[in-house]
Amino acid sequence: MSVTAFGRLPDGSEVEAVRLTGGGLSATFLTWGAVLQDLRLEGHGPALVLGLPDIGAYLAHSRHFGATAGRCANRIARGRAVIGGRACQLDRNYLGKHALHGGSDGCGKRLWRLVGRDAASARFEIVLPDGHMGFPGRIAIAATFGLRDGGVLDIVYEATTDRPTLCNLAHHSYFVLDDSGDVLDHRLQVLAER
Repeated sequence: MSVTAFGRLPDGSEVEAVRLTGGGLSATFLTWGAVLQDLRLEGHGPALVLGLPDIGAYLAHSRHFGATAGRCANRIARGRAVIGGRACQLDRNYLGKHALHGGSDGCGKRLWRLVGRDAASARFEIVLPDGHMGFPGRIAIAATFGLRDGGVLDIVYEATTDRPTLCNLAHHSYFVLDDSGDVLDHRLQVLAER
């Protein structure tokens, strides 16, 4: 496990890259957006996710590559929601009409704190204040990433709020299993009970 500088945000804040290894995987996570910047399987050449080389590229070009999208992932039509019986107008950052991934300053576009780590896991936390991007309630969010035997990447999200709010966190990596340039010939099997 290592922590290195990845770059600086326009306000001068430092973004760190946290490199983990375990279970036949290596992964690099960023404190900016709790982003999975790189994921590799031992013995397999290409990266398994799309990632960008520096923080400037993420700020200029990222489509949420590898980010923790939220406080509410996906789109909310017209940026309007009734939350706890109250009509809320959310930040309309998608086409100027809809709320997307928590707004223009959603948690995938903010600096998180690295609060725990070992060789194969890292925990990041962020607190969003009441009213942030139009959402009611202060919310504390934790993202824990771990690498396990068998090439398993674990992602656990936790959130605690002080009043009714929306919270729908999502991991937003773009997975690429080879260097072919597209996923048209990929096959995926999900072994799940439900």
